[in-house]
Amino acid sequence: MDMFDTRTMLAMLDEPKSANTFLKDRYFSNVRAFDTAKIDIDIRKGKRRIAPFVHPKIGGKTVEHLGYRTETFEAPEVSPDMITTAEDMLKRMAGEGITGSMSPDERAAEQLGRDMGELDELITRREEAMCAEALFKGQVTVSGEGYDEQVIQFWPAAAGDQPYTALAAGARWDEATSDPMANFRTYRRKVIQSSGVTPQDAILGTDAIEALLSNTSFSSKLDSRRIDMGAIDPQNLPNGVTYWGYLKDSGLDLWSYDEWYIDEDSGLEVPMVPAKSVLLGSPNARTTMAYGCVVDVDKGSFALPRVPVSWTQRKNPAGRVVQMKSKPLPIINQVDGFYVLDVLA
Repeated sequence: MDMFDTRTMLAMLDEPKSANTFLKDRYFSNVRAFDTAKIDIDIRKGKRRIAPFVHPKIGGKTVEHLGYRTETFEAPEVSPDMITTAEDMLKRMAGEGITGSMSPDERAAEQLGRDMGELDELITRREEAMCAEALFKGQVTVSGEGYDEQVIQFWPAAAGDQPYTALAAGARWDEATSDPMANFRTYRRKVIQSSGVTPQDAILGTDAIEALLSNTSFSSKLDSRRIDMGAIDPQNLPNGVTYWGYLKDSGLDLWSYDEWYIDEDSGLEVPMVPAKSVLLGSPNARTTMAYGCVVDVDKGSFALPRVPVSWTQRKNPAGRVVQMKSKPLPIINQVDGFYVLDVLA
């Protein structure tokens, strides 16, 4: 860099990939923070019983109480941190004038704020990935440093009892013999029968929405003048969401959700919503966005979604560490309130 050249520093071009939270916001709006390590939920599943006829001379008939089962969950911890070293405090920050317009202390304070924001975003994206796995796979997989891989399971162990179906050959949406409208009606009805919750949404993966829009059976029914099945009128919304329209035939709103995260094993970006899947669900299904108790040996215990911690260390490397602690766990209390379809091979 020639010291005699004149220079102008333009505003910094920052291209953050913000963490979107459509699934968490729509289906896990019941947020609870707990001051315990474990969370117990009693689940009492009703039956559609009717009152028995009894002759007046008998007087009555005893009806049994319904039983319940208890599920226990323990929220896993995420605690990302960042370090600001003395060398960082002496270097020009991104967006700062070439000659440096900030003091080392000002840079340290600015960097602290940026780090806190980025750490919060990392946790937010982890929460959304956990919500996606819970909804589309019926589980949350916990693996990482210090963890033996464990799977927190929400769906029943028996495959036949799970709210999941992979469409067979001939029924897949990229085949001429398929009938997506019938699939929507059938599995919407199944959710209502199993849970009493009426699905309002169909969340479609990228391949699923493309197959649906290209499906001649689906498009011909939409275009029929004699049968008002619904309309496709895409509307782009914030957070990577596209609203495609309402199907009067099945009472469902169609959505797609374009959001990704980097898979820790492969290093590749993978979609939050599996490309070939469709989720039928409703915000009225009972779920909980739970946060377990965060314990810090110096600060104490906190029943909060986020707990920021900061300290200085003298080596490895020397500097100020800022850390964000959280123990998030999305819980599907009403498992049968959702249904997942794999509509392509």
